[in-house]
Amino acid sequence: MNQFDKFIIEIGLTRSALENFITFSDAHYNTFYIPKKKGKLRIIDCPNQNIKAIQRFFLKKYLNKIEVNKRVNGFVPNRGIKRNALFHIKKKYLLTIDIKDFFPSISQKKVFNVLLDLYSDKDFALKMAKLCTYKKKLPQGAPTSPALSNLVFKPLDDEIMKYCNSEMVNYSRYADDLTFSSDNKSTLQYVYKFVNDLLYSHGYNINCSKTRYLSGKGQISITGVYINSGKPKVSKKLKKQIRAELHQYIINGKDVNINRISGYISFINSIEDDYSKKVELYVGKLRRKKRMQQSFINF
Repeated sequence: MNQFDKFIIEIGLTRSALENFITFSDAHYNTFYIPKKKGKLRIIDCPNQNIKAIQRFFLKKYLNKIEVNKRVNGFVPNRGIKRNALFHIKKKYLLTIDIKDFFPSISQKKVFNVLLDLYSDKDFALKMAKLCTYKKKLPQGAPTSPALSNLVFKPLDDEIMKYCNSEMVNYSRYADDLTFSSDNKSTLQYVYKFVNDLLYSHGYNINCSKTRYLSGKGQISITGVYINSGKPKVSKKLKKQIRAELHQYIINGKDVNINRISGYISFINSIEDDYSKKVELYVGKLRRKKRMQQSFINF
């Protein structure tokens, strides 16, 4: 029994139904746009519920079980932006590189090749590559795209990490954001040339407008996490906004989006372990203040 036959049995669809979804997969996508910074738009190619369900099954039962490079922190269980930043704590100099149009730069052929290497079944690799791509590219909107991007990019991650280790440079990646840190500023210039040449040779381009060289003299953030203090921190602006909204809600009785605030608190607590406790103390202080105000009014 080949791999595709096993997949048919596992997912519980008929062969004709599954092959029909695969053959006409492009027809099952909807395209929409969401705003980015500076007025630009991000293109989202989203599969319908049928294709998405098959992709999620493939992701859960197959792709999520495959190991990626240890320095990859995006779209990997139990990893995230905090771990991504921790690799660069206490380093003097940083280089951040953004890959331009990361998902669209990953072709159906690249997906096919990595799946063939993993499962050694040409028919299965071809059909899964077809199922998980849109117009022969990795779509930004399919649940399988993040995991497949990590698998396709793994040989480059391995090569970059090997080079960085030889140059005493720390490397980490979160999706299309590559970060390098060192105590030697000039070393990072050589890293940039190496990475630029490597990416270009594999069909990727650097977004030069987002390339940054940073030093400890200013605020240093990596994928939204600040590391100047020697510990991962979230921006003071966001925390100030949360405190202000809690004050408006508890003291002034204003309507605020509690679910959104709770989400921000959970996010910050995932970066700063003691943040929830600080919020609890602050909320307690506000409530005592509110009771005192009410007692004064009643008096």
